[in-house]
Amino acid sequence: MLIGARTIKTGLAVATTLFICNVFSIEPASFAAITAVVNMQPSVSKSINNAWEQIGVHLLAIVFSLIMGLLFGTNPIFIGTTVVFLIIFCNWIGWPNGIVMGIVSIIFILDSPRETFLIHALSRSLSIFVGLGVALLINRILAPPRYKSKFMSTLNDLVQLTSKYFLESLNTFIHAGNFTYYQRPDPQEQQNLLDEVTNLYEHAREEMTMDDHPPFIERLLEICRGFIERGESINQMTAQRVTRRRESYSPEELQEITAEFKEILDILSLGYEKLAGLIDSLSSGVTEKKGSGSYTEDIGYWESFDRAIDDWNRKVCGVFYLRALMEVSVVATELRWANRRTINLLNMINKQSEKKLKNSV
Repeated sequence: MLIGARTIKTGLAVATTLFICNVFSIEPASFAAITAVVNMQPSVSKSINNAWEQIGVHLLAIVFSLIMGLLFGTNPIFIGTTVVFLIIFCNWIGWPNGIVMGIVSIIFILDSPRETFLIHALSRSLSIFVGLGVALLINRILAPPRYKSKFMSTLNDLVQLTSKYFLESLNTFIHAGNFTYYQRPDPQEQQNLLDEVTNLYEHAREEMTMDDHPPFIERLLEICRGFIERGESINQMTAQRVTRRRESYSPEELQEITAEFKEILDILSLGYEKLAGLIDSLSSGVTEKKGSGSYTEDIGYWESFDRAIDDWNRKVCGVFYLRALMEVSVVATELRWANRRTINLLNMINKQSEKKLKNSV
């Protein structure tokens, strides 16, 4: 089992914090170590943000504890009341992440005799500052992870890999009439990359700004997930189609396709080419972060597909026809979904490019 960098950094932070506390006789050392662990975040920016928030919440906890302890005492009711005040106030000012450490500070301080409040407050404050400082220092010195750059570099790889899988599933279905046997491809490689990029995105979000256009990124991840799932569905239908034809027709009959059904396949093939062009533009847009104009759905193409279906419907019937009709309809639906989603993403890129150009003028 591999030991990750964050695991090593956390252990080093605890050891360093306890060593500093022992050298300078800072008590309680355990509180300082806990603070270091809590602030050992997966990204530098998140660690910095949480550290400042922890400092602020801790100072608030000290003030609330001193007031409550000196004025009303230290029984459990007043400790609970102080905790409630801290939670409400921190949520009100937008410091929710540091509430737990603030509660710990309240308990530590109000659990002491009244005459030692000030000493304990200063001691706890110093220990938490040591823990925060050590966590920030180690996060910065020991190869701090830069998730954003790695995420951006792999995002286009994900688009290309998943879209290729989807396009190949379409193309395979269109030409499945020539197959006698068909082995469905395993999308495990695509799924593994999707999981990796999604995990990177969860960490990289802390480093992103509105200029990185998070809504676009989330929709891009969504379409990549759809490419895998819908491509797998098409491949499953292709396998069923090949098996059904092999078991029902002779080798000579397998080569026979009605003119009407061939027209439908030709239209799907044209749709495949259109989608491939759109995906190429999307891949370029993701890489260059630059729009290539506005896009609209080709309504005429889908009208021609509907007419071809009607012509086929008037000339054939039977169980095999119904199965083929359902399969073609599903493939066309998936193709249209991919078309619309890709166009939507391209228009988002174009809109963002126009906005940047307008702001730069």
